[in-house]
Amino acid sequence: MIMKQAYLKFPNNEWGVVVAYDFDTVFEHNVLVEQMRSFGLSIRNAEKALRILSNYNTGMAVSNETLKMSAIYISDATTPSQFWDSCAHELAHVVTAIIDAYDVPYYSEDAAYLSGFLMCQLVEEIGEPCR
Repeated sequence: MIMKQAYLKFPNNEWGVVVAYDFDTVFEHNVLVEQMRSFGLSIRNAEKALRILSNYNTGMAVSNETLKMSAIYISDATTPSQFWDSCAHELAHVVTAIIDAYDVPYYSEDAAYLSGFLMCQLVEEIGEPCR
């Protein structure tokens, strides 16, 4: 199995989001640890994240304000709806990181639009992952 990634684009390239899914935490261990470390995770925390991601229906989001980048990792899901549930959950963490970085009020329309914008891109990029 080779890790699949989706790249979400923002107007004016203000923030980047990479979404990794359909990966093997054993086979792609080193690649995943290296990617997580590039976002600022320690080796210990990256290893812990991989242990969690080796279970079904889990995910993780990590953001780095200096890089203006976020990464979302979605483990194998038992159903398509569970996959999208994990995506929505992790996207919420990414939206929080972005609006915090740009001082956007959490309960604002801009924050809500950002959430929808990201989910639309993710659906269009990935399609149906669990056929």
